[in-house]
Amino acid sequence: MRGAMATRREAVRWSLAAAAALLSAGAGAAQAQSGADLNISPKRVVFSPDMRSATVYVFNRGGEPATYNISLTDRVMTPDGQVRAVTDPDVTSGAADVVARFQSAQPLLTFTPRRVTLLPGQSQVVRIRALRPADSATPEYHTHLTVTTVPPESAGVTAEEAANAAPGAVVARMNTLFSISIAVIVRQGPVAVQAGLDRASYALRAAAEPNGAPTPVISVDMLRKGPNSIYGDVEVRDAKAAKSSPPLGAVRGVAVYAEVDRRSVAIPLSKTPAAGQVLEITLKDDDAKPGAALATTAITVP
Repeated sequence: MRGAMATRREAVRWSLAAAAALLSAGAGAAQAQSGADLNISPKRVVFSPDMRSATVYVFNRGGEPATYNISLTDRVMTPDGQVRAVTDPDVTSGAADVVARFQSAQPLLTFTPRRVTLLPGQSQVVRIRALRPADSATPEYHTHLTVTTVPPESAGVTAEEAANAAPGAVVARMNTLFSISIAVIVRQGPVAVQAGLDRASYALRAAAEPNGAPTPVISVDMLRKGPNSIYGDVEVRDAKAAKSSPPLGAVRGVAVYAEVDRRSVAIPLSKTPAAGQVLEITLKDDDAKPGAALATTAITVP
């Protein structure tokens, strides 16, 4: 039995390590607010200079009870727009300048609870409090609130399964750990959200399916010009169309964090524009002044 239990412990360690590796590989894209049976609201938390507390809601949308760990995780934005853990070796070696500019909000925040078990359809309020530094010239700090599912005790390899394994074999069971992160931003002093658009270009993206039609795509750089991060929607319209007309394409909820000055975004269009058609690209604020146009540029389709 002792040998079987040792095998079981080793199998569980291997299973968890593999699952953690899968989670880490997808952490940069964990900016959605829902995944599997886990949901978080709101999509981000911004402490304005006069705010001291905020609330986040965690929902169990599944049909079984679930346990979640809640933590703060420092992530940075790389120049290509990915959001990666600040300790990621690829980030520390390939984007050292970004890491050097990063200002973590972790020392300024307290939150509760750290772990919660929810019945199906149940929600939990997570309370966050900002403890502001007495003297700081830094205009903005940020981190990420991360909620991760905890696998049930029954998810591991049983002693019977381990005991029945072939001699020398490693018995393992893979379990997917879902994790969702939302940005938590703490701002100091006057807020100045300023932005620009640069390097607009047009291209046809090859179809994913054989014999499929290519997708027209507008690419453009979002520029962060002020001291604060920016967050908003990028829309593409026919320059001659009415402002109230639906956009030809849009990407929603795109950010540029304070540690980078620009990032590129690609906007797929719903239809192929004509050669010579002028397209207007607008960045609309969804932060300090929701709906306000932060920047506009135009491109002529070649």
